[in-house]
Amino acid sequence: MHDNLDCGRKNMIIKIEEKEGLELYKKYMETDFPEDERPSYKEYKKLTISNKHDIYKYQENGETVAYFISIEKDNNILITHLAVIKKYRGIGIGKRLLNSIINFYKNKNLLIVEAESEKMANNEAELDIIKKRKKYYLNAGFEEQKGIKYILTDVDYSILVYYYITKLTNLELTNIIKSIYNDVLPNMDYLKIESDEKDI
Repeated sequence: MHDNLDCGRKNMIIKIEEKEGLELYKKYMETDFPEDERPSYKEYKKLTISNKHDIYKYQENGETVAYFISIEKDNNILITHLAVIKKYRGIGIGKRLLNSIINFYKNKNLLIVEAESEKMANNEAELDIIKKRKKYYLNAGFEEQKGIKYILTDVDYSILVYYYITKLTNLELTNIIKSIYNDVLPNMDYLKIESDEKDI
C-alpha cells in the first residue's frame, strides 16, 4: 500500500483522511470546480465516508500546493478531480504534480483523466483554456482516446489515458469506465458513454 510518495524528499503525494477530505471540499473544491463538474457536498461526503474514492494532497517543501481525487477498480485508476491551489498556479506545479501522479501509480494498468471537451467552450478564451489543459496531459504522456462519446452530468469530456500496459480498444476502455462509475454514481443516467466500436 502506498500512502505517500517521496520525490527527492521535497515533493510528496499524501493520502488524506476523512475529516481533512471533507474540509477540502469546502475550502477548495467549491471554488475550483463549477457545480456541474463536482458532486454535491452530500454525495461527496457519502463517497468519502464509504471510502469509494481516495483523496490526496500534493506537497512541495512541506506546503500543500495541489490535490486530486481518484477511484481505483481492478488496478485501473480514474482521476475525477485534480487542481493546483489558486495561489500556487502558473509556476509549474501542475507539471510536477502530474509527473508525480504517473510515478505514484506506476504499478497499475492505466490512468484515466477527463478533460473538458472543446465543445463546452462558450468563447475563444474558454477554448484556449481547454486546449492548454489538454496539452498539459498530452505532454505528460497521456493519449487522447478518440472515438468515445462521453458525457457526465451534462458535461462533454475528452478521455485521456496514460497506459502502463498495452493500449486498450475504445470498447474495452468504455466498459472499464462504466464499471468504475457503477460503484460511485447515485444514478447511472448521469453517465452517457458510447464507443464507436460495438460488442460482437
